[in-house]
Amino acid sequence: MNFRPDFLNIGNTTAKGLLLSLSIILLSCSDADIDEPFDSSGSAYEPIIMERSNLETSIDFIDNRALESAGKIYSYGKYILINEKYEGVHVYDNADPRNPVKTGFIKIPGCIDMAVKEGILYVDNAVDLVAIDINNLPEISLEKRIKGIFPELAAPDLGYVPFQYIEENRPDNTVIVKWVLK
Repeated sequence: MNFRPDFLNIGNTTAKGLLLSLSIILLSCSDADIDEPFDSSGSAYEPIIMERSNLETSIDFIDNRALESAGKIYSYGKYILINEKYEGVHVYDNADPRNPVKTGFIKIPGCIDMAVKEGILYVDNAVDLVAIDINNLPEISLEKRIKGIFPELAAPDLGYVPFQYIEENRPDNTVIVKWVLK
């Protein structure tokens, strides 16, 4: 028995034309096209970087600060938690919903997302996932850090990290924690 895949059973002329077209397409891709970095000259943003050692000690409960770029809102017990993109989490005491009181701010560089379960705040600290015990606010404690679980923060207007800012092109042991307008 002679087995031939269905796509080879098309007319001889059609198969030759298809193979010729495919060959031309493949040959038109040069190594220069593949190895060239993305053109990031159109990005309106530049990264703020932090040394990894500083990132790992950067989480802190501090005084209130102005809310500038609100992200997700989370209700936990009597508290309302509001993410501030790249900065951390605002904490409001909402025991009286008609009069929420600013309690403070959990500084978490590179924070974009959050969730809470059983008194543990799970957030991204740039590329790391951290678990913070918030059972005794305003006291907090870092319970766990899983390093490098998330991809680096991409430039907001490009959706990727431009070539000149990738890890290999930055100072050693640095992490992107924020993007700012140039």
